[in-house]
Amino acid sequence: MFIPRGNSLALVGLNGAGKSTLVKLLCRFYDPVEGEIRWDGVDIREVDPAELRRRIGAVFQDYMHYDLTAAENIALGDLGALQDRPRLEAAARKAGIHQKLSELPHGYDTMLSRMFFTESDKDDPESGVVLSGGQQQRLALARAIVRDRCDLMILDEPAAGLDAEAEHEIHASLGAHRAGKTSLLISHRLGAVRDADHIVVLAGGAVAEQGDHATLLAAGGGYARLFTLQAAGYQADEPILASGR
Repeated sequence: MFIPRGNSLALVGLNGAGKSTLVKLLCRFYDPVEGEIRWDGVDIREVDPAELRRRIGAVFQDYMHYDLTAAENIALGDLGALQDRPRLEAAARKAGIHQKLSELPHGYDTMLSRMFFTESDKDDPESGVVLSGGQQQRLALARAIVRDRCDLMILDEPAAGLDAEAEHEIHASLGAHRAGKTSLLISHRLGAVRDADHIVVLAGGAVAEQGDHATLLAAGGGYARLFTLQAAGYQADEPILASGR
């Protein structure tokens, strides 16, 4: 498997196929016991882990939320952006969370936690606000987007748990943000990966198919079968009548 600089690669496959494991290996959470991963021809086991991770931005399925202010939550993606409010706001806009953060009692300086309130202010939003799950996910996306100076962006189910409209909005925004940048996208929803430059289908920890969306559909293999199954769920069996008829 090879990812050319500036291209987008999508990993798809059933649960347990090895998608998230591959991402963990790429981030050097642990090293492969067989084979190797090379970055610009260098085995990443020869690269200092801190230096390697400095070059990577990632959003995982199990995103994190921190008991910090909204600005600090985003700036954890790149601490150099902490004093650069326009940069934080630009990342939040791309993640679709800017409006919500701007409306908080103290805007981006609002504490996103209720852990530190006293009995007297337990019902006072001025002391802290807890975002919804979907809003927290958008915040995690903003944290990854603010790392716009990294060489590789990894998006592991970045819109999981969001409603259909929000999912479309996020993928459209991320698509524009990733344009011309090297990225790795993982999703079970094949409609979200069809525009990737290259798609790799994993099965049992090995590459089963690869190509672009049109090539894989024409091949009629596992990707085509899964895509057809998912698409069938959005096709009505009968004509939908207009309201009131």
